[in-house]
Amino acid sequence: MFIERLVSEGLAHFSYVAGNDNDAFVVDPKIDVDLYIEIAKSNCCMIRFVFETHRNEDYLTGSLELERLTGCRIIHSHRLDFGYGEPATENDTFDIGGMKIRVIETPGHSLESLSFVLYLSSSEIPFAVFTGDSLFYGNVGRTDLSGMEKTAKCAAILHDSLHGKLLPLGDGTILYPAHGAGSACGGTMSDIAISTIGYERAMNPMLKITRVEFIERKKRENIPLPPYFARMADHNLNGPLLLEPGLVRPMDALWFANVMIDCTVVDTRSPLSFAGGHIKGSYNIWLEGLPNFAGWILDYENDILLMTERQEDVAIAKRYLARVGFDKVRGYLCEEAWQNRGMLLEHIGLYTVDDLHEKRKDKKLFVLDVREKEEYSEGHIPGAVNIYVGELEKRLDEVPSDRSVVSVCSTGNRSGLGASILGRGGFKKVYNLIGGMTAWKEKGYYLSL
Repeated sequence: MFIERLVSEGLAHFSYVAGNDNDAFVVDPKIDVDLYIEIAKSNCCMIRFVFETHRNEDYLTGSLELERLTGCRIIHSHRLDFGYGEPATENDTFDIGGMKIRVIETPGHSLESLSFVLYLSSSEIPFAVFTGDSLFYGNVGRTDLSGMEKTAKCAAILHDSLHGKLLPLGDGTILYPAHGAGSACGGTMSDIAISTIGYERAMNPMLKITRVEFIERKKRENIPLPPYFARMADHNLNGPLLLEPGLVRPMDALWFANVMIDCTVVDTRSPLSFAGGHIKGSYNIWLEGLPNFAGWILDYENDILLMTERQEDVAIAKRYLARVGFDKVRGYLCEEAWQNRGMLLEHIGLYTVDDLHEKRKDKKLFVLDVREKEEYSEGHIPGAVNIYVGELEKRLDEVPSDRSVVSVCSTGNRSGLGASILGRGGFKKVYNLIGGMTAWKEKGYYLSL
């Protein structure tokens, strides 16, 4: 018997493939499904079922892709009218290779949320539970996706699901959530590899407060809501897109220059490389940040051109973009090909924390903190103004165009994206703070709260 967790980089999405006695199942698959099939085959198993904990909103599910390739059955909640698969209700059971899956309804994050309890052989003691976005390591799912006016109601429902359905499974039950630290589907999570119901009961702060306190805390929660979530939710309800195979076309510099007028150029290089020279109007979304920030920044209707540091980055970027529904990747160009042609490059300035500490009292300097509100409230550079990077392009009128602007995040990646957005917006004196708040704190410089 085996259980393997697959992590979708950038999205902090966890999916699982488990099997025994030649049969296997998958929980919450991503759109690129080859690895699930490879893992099952390597364990002499066929994938018989896909279990969806809820209609995920942060990525495209690979359920239909797996059904097409393996003939498996897709199981999800009866509380939404899915355009595919089979509905399941409380206490439905499925026998798979000597294992048993029991369905429990655990609404709150969404009204259709399910958890799947795994039993081994004929045992009546739960071995593990796949909790989707209901219970995470160190936190619980967000409850605001139905709208802020429904947050309190969903929070109350989630509290009841946690204490009435999940905690009673027993302290020894292994916990397999759908996301880990860094996901937009919940607040700050513990960055640990494994947990149990008992460990979470003892250590998860959201499980140690009263129902009233739980609801109030969820009402105050302020997690950015990516605009692409609605698109993913629609695809995952009515039938997710099937993956279109094919390579991204390599281009020479002149060809790239001719077609980029009608496309969005995404530069996946590091912020340091981007600052040293980049194509005018390009976005700097570092490679590992693509799954998270493409949906915030890019237009689904526009073709995408990639500028990469290495040729092998192209396939990775295409895969990351596909996971959030971007399939119009028209071509790519490696950095050196553009430079070697002597093509025009723009530059962004760089500040170290020592530079900024020395110059921060200059009234001509505007410090822009592009982190999330919760990060900002935990400590920021004195005088810094907070605009989340995902919202920056729509709020450029709040940034003074007649002053030098220093973009700040935790390390320099999100601030690099922020600096590229400012450059696209016509700002001339733009700087990225390399090392960000991590380096600022390391130096012991003063923080405002």
